[in-house]
Amino acid sequence: YYRMELVTCGGLICKWLYNIKIINKAMNIKMKKYSHIILSTTVLLLLSACSTVTPSPSKKSSIKKTTMTLTPKQKAPLLGYLKQSHTPSSQYSSFYPLQLPMNALAARLYLIDHARYSLNVQYYIYHDDDTGNLISAHLIKAAQRGVKVRILLDDMDTANKDNKLALLQLHHNIELRLFNPNILRTSFRNLALLFDVNRLGKRMHNKVLTADGSAAIIGGRNIGDEYFATTGESLFLDYDILITGKIMKRINEGFDAYWNSKEAKPAEEILHITKKVSKEELLSSVEQGLKLYEKSPLEYYIRHSHFSQSIQKRSLKMTQAKDAKFYYDPPSKVSKDENDDSGHIRGQISKDFKAIHRYITIISPYFIPSDEMMADIKKMRDQNIEVTVITNSLSSTDVFAVYGGYKESIKPLVEMGVKLYEVKGDSFKKAIKKIKKHKFNAVSLHTKLMLIDDKRLIVGSANIDPRSDKLNTEYLMTISSYDLTRSQAEDLNTIIGLKYFYKLTWGTYPADEDGDVWEGPIWKTLENGKVKTYYAPPKASWFKIFGADFISLLPVKGYL
Repeated sequence: YYRMELVTCGGLICKWLYNIKIINKAMNIKMKKYSHIILSTTVLLLLSACSTVTPSPSKKSSIKKTTMTLTPKQKAPLLGYLKQSHTPSSQYSSFYPLQLPMNALAARLYLIDHARYSLNVQYYIYHDDDTGNLISAHLIKAAQRGVKVRILLDDMDTANKDNKLALLQLHHNIELRLFNPNILRTSFRNLALLFDVNRLGKRMHNKVLTADGSAAIIGGRNIGDEYFATTGESLFLDYDILITGKIMKRINEGFDAYWNSKEAKPAEEILHITKKVSKEELLSSVEQGLKLYEKSPLEYYIRHSHFSQSIQKRSLKMTQAKDAKFYYDPPSKVSKDENDDSGHIRGQISKDFKAIHRYITIISPYFIPSDEMMADIKKMRDQNIEVTVITNSLSSTDVFAVYGGYKESIKPLVEMGVKLYEVKGDSFKKAIKKIKKHKFNAVSLHTKLMLIDDKRLIVGSANIDPRSDKLNTEYLMTISSYDLTRSQAEDLNTIIGLKYFYKLTWGTYPADEDGDVWEGPIWKTLENGKVKTYYAPPKASWFKIFGADFISLLPVKGYL
């Protein structure tokens, strides 16, 4: 997401400067490349090899087959492990929240390992790291059992991964497609984005894993170490939810719509492969990697997660709800003008915001409210509805450009009486360390969640920003359940406060050396048992402060 924002902003700035005759040359932004430790040396060689890629000869377009989600004729066997009530599942949907990263990873591996018919995998980011390779290995093992695996990835994060992605397709039961692909597979990819930002700047941000068309996980997590606490470098605080029951039909329809869309291209038409590996070599490396994984600390943590223990004891309790709705943007959103909002989630879900009576809590890591949303918030405050917003501080965000777009909203929100909280960059480190025996260098909010009146919960992939609204495609689900909503509200109430967050107000700053007094945002928090007041973004580097201030001056808010 950070790379997307940085290069997109670069493209927009170049276009803007060109239009006012300041420059007439495009800039080629060289992006930082990341490398990761993976399961084993063998898996490193076979699943992570990325050499310099040279364009291959043009390929003839293959005929793309239209396929639909395979579902069992009777109840899926994996559902037998999930505790259900006696209420007919055809009338209800069931949900299990996955806040803790180990539960979220354990649940994904469980669905993959117990699928018998089909697996649908759709993600914006699929990293080449421990987590990505672990999930890939389990997908390959599922394909070996005869499961039909369909993997749909956004092409933004596939730079220098063509050789690895091709390995997934070595198995005849695995099919890979890339969404809105960039035909340039080398370092020139960023240059292509810079010149074609109107197309390549629009991405598939959806995230879902579905097994046998009968159980799914949706939410904010991509596939990568930082989403599942598998390394000690960084951690995204996130939220997913496990789903079964009636709503699955709609979730399957959503994936099939993307899979069969013209924007999803068969990988064999796109990938430039320079290193070939046989299917036998691949399967051998997967087996070796999984044997090492079985002896690793990660396997121990997953096996002892609350989810895994509950599954083993057949005691996993899911919350049932009769009223649940699943919304998705049309895949063609990335091909249309950004102002053509026909079919967008915002219009579909608008009814859910018309019946708020007591409170709404909005959790969004990238929060840039539109003018329409600011008007809606003001209307709610005029009706004495409590509005709470939780987002990243400048020190915790991984995308300082978004903070630059959010800054101007602070004053009107606070003046309306909105309770505005920003996550501290060192929040939850001690609590997380009790779960994983190492510390994290950085903690960032990545949760996308809304709670309404103890009655409705909204979860999915969408942020509250112009990018999710107009540029990216997204998934969102609304669940009408007192038990589920109230449970999440109680969990939030136990942590909300000055210990883990900065609470924002607006007021007068102390006089400077010249005796001048001015006003601005004020951050209050608890440090060493005492209330601490900041008059500048707390604990943010000068680079982030400068970057956010600079971005806030540019006409790029609509693309953040």
